[in-house]
Amino acid sequence: MAEMLEVSRLTKRFGGLVAVNDVSFSVREKEILSVIGPNGAGKSTLFKLISSFLRPTTGEVRLKGERISGLAPHIAARRGVVRTFQE
Repeated sequence: MAEMLEVSRLTKRFGGLVAVNDVSFSVREKEILSVIGPNGAGKSTLFKLISSFLRPTTGEVRLKGERISGLAPHIAARRGVVRTFQE
């Protein structure tokens, strides 16, 4: 099976704070993964980067081989990558 989602060397900095540092992983079709960590570990920032709510400082996100990092969130949503919010 080919990778559905590829995250490659993703980093996000906010001034001097590094929220996500050089994260890489891939998800294959029908595969389920989880992201765990303590508060402040960068989990929400990672999902914002994957869903194009934030632009990465470095690195890229690809969906089915197409680069989606840096797209407007509504365009990433049309490609099938969306995020939901807790209430």
